[in-house]
Amino acid sequence: MTLLKHLEIISDPRTDINIKHNLIDVVFLTLSAILSGATGWKSIEQFGIHQLDWLRLYRPFEHGIPRRHCIANIIKSLDSELLLQAIFGWLNDKRLQTGKPIIALDGKTMRRAWADDIHQALHIVSAFDVRNGMALYLEAAEKKGHEAAIARDIIDALALDNAVVTLDALHCQKATMDKIISKKSDFVIQIKGNQPALLAAVKAAFAACYDSPALAISEQTNTGHGRKECRRVMQIEGNLPPESSEKWPHIRTLVEVASERTVGNKTACSSRWYVSSLPVDTAQLADIIRAHWAIENQLHWVLDVVFREDELNVSDPDGAKHLALFNRAALSVIKQHQGKKDSLAAKRQSAAWDPAFRSELLFG
Repeated sequence: MTLLKHLEIISDPRTDINIKHNLIDVVFLTLSAILSGATGWKSIEQFGIHQLDWLRLYRPFEHGIPRRHCIANIIKSLDSELLLQAIFGWLNDKRLQTGKPIIALDGKTMRRAWADDIHQALHIVSAFDVRNGMALYLEAAEKKGHEAAIARDIIDALALDNAVVTLDALHCQKATMDKIISKKSDFVIQIKGNQPALLAAVKAAFAACYDSPALAISEQTNTGHGRKECRRVMQIEGNLPPESSEKWPHIRTLVEVASERTVGNKTACSSRWYVSSLPVDTAQLADIIRAHWAIENQLHWVLDVVFREDELNVSDPDGAKHLALFNRAALSVIKQHQGKKDSLAAKRQSAAWDPAFRSELLFG
């Protein structure tokens, strides 16, 4: 199903008397503009004015391009759930399945998306398909403290069958594990001091196994930029004390990642601990744990550097959330492009300058 067909599910919240510009026209304009480098309402309007002939190849735009305030009012008034279904439904149609999916969930604060209090800046929680480099879903929290509950809502919304969900220590909660298992999927979740009893039990379990021949180990070494890092991934069966096993019934294995980083003549050592519903397979777990950081490197970092999301100055939370959705959709479209080899920034620039390439990205 084409992009424009997917957009037809979005209902128009406006009354008949206020309708001048077609809703699908405005949504298509917004996605196309952001794909081509637009970073706010004014630049979306400017894109439309300069690219009206191209836009009319696909939609009527009977009354031309709306003013930026009109664009903002239309986009922020959309039903968030229907917009999510339309955009991410289209992206999922483009998505290639390769092996067991690894879905990383993490939050990102939009630092300039706030009205009266910077501490209430909008926090966007994204689900990211690591293997495909695609954002699959997002939801907004009023602040970072609500991220865990929002993540469970996202897990509930996704078709996760046989996926591995990776999360940081904030999400080490029984309710989150229950939700993932109920979706017939597995989890790898970091643990820190927010679950002190579980962390102590995991550390004690490893302390008793370091000299055991049964300890499963996978080692990796990376060098570059003047540093050398050695990682040892160790995994054991999740034989926790009875009180911990009762509280955390879905934990099947425990994982420790011991890192040794050398820069010049200085060496630093550290360890991180994880719990998982997967069986013992250190090579697999090493790959999954490293893959989780793709949501920082391939999504959040790119959104800040290429899409300038941290500079997005939109105080209305619905408008900011919907622009964040369009940013992630545009990034996913560019990442899925299998044509010419070029950087993300260069492909986005090509979308701005070359209408034929823009059409290729959106319509194949």
